[in-house]
Amino acid sequence: MHLSIDFWRTVAFSNPEYSERRLDFLESELNVSRDTVNDSLKEVGKFADNYNVAGHLSIPDMYSMLLELISQKVKDKKLTSKHDRIFFRKTIDDLFLKYPPILNTKLFRMIDWNKYNTINLSSNTGYISGELIKFFLENTLTDFKINFYAFSDELECSKPQPKFFNHVRAQCKDVKVMHLGDDLFADIYGANSCGIDALYYNNNSLIEYTLNGQYSNFHCLHNNVKK
Repeated sequence: MHLSIDFWRTVAFSNPEYSERRLDFLESELNVSRDTVNDSLKEVGKFADNYNVAGHLSIPDMYSMLLELISQKVKDKKLTSKHDRIFFRKTIDDLFLKYPPILNTKLFRMIDWNKYNTINLSSNTGYISGELIKFFLENTLTDFKINFYAFSDELECSKPQPKFFNHVRAQCKDVKVMHLGDDLFADIYGANSCGIDALYYNNNSLIEYTLNGQYSNFHCLHNNVKK
């Protein structure tokens, strides 16, 4: 069997220090309030999540939208032309590597690795590229073999789109695929709608959604894992 695993909020969580230093940088460079930056980052991220259900919002587009949104909030029409999006992205990428994500070691202990012959990472990327996530993982999980990666910015499609999950399944040929993730819509519905069984990671539990003709059947595999 093949296991496809979501990255954000499943394999790893964003480093709080990274989030704070990103706010420091944008607040200083743009000369706007911290709350304005923080709210705008969240709004663009939420828009991208909704848009990517059927389309694809690239990382450069997200940065352009972020600057445009902030310029509207502070009523500075020149803000978008005064700042270099490439510089912004490069600096934030560097912060990501300096303050890397925190691995979810609890999850690694919950998975029965003996059930799976091959593994891949499947992620919607947001502001951080798949290339950067791959660099982080290959320099962190040095004893953990990942057979391939599926990132939305590289595939130009996102979970829960069928194109994303069909790409994963195509890499596995005739092997049964199980997808593990934290988002009921993007991960579980997306996988099930493409004929792929899924494991839902939530509150230190793994709940299995297996195909059963109409939608899914589920049962709790693990719960109340000791810290």
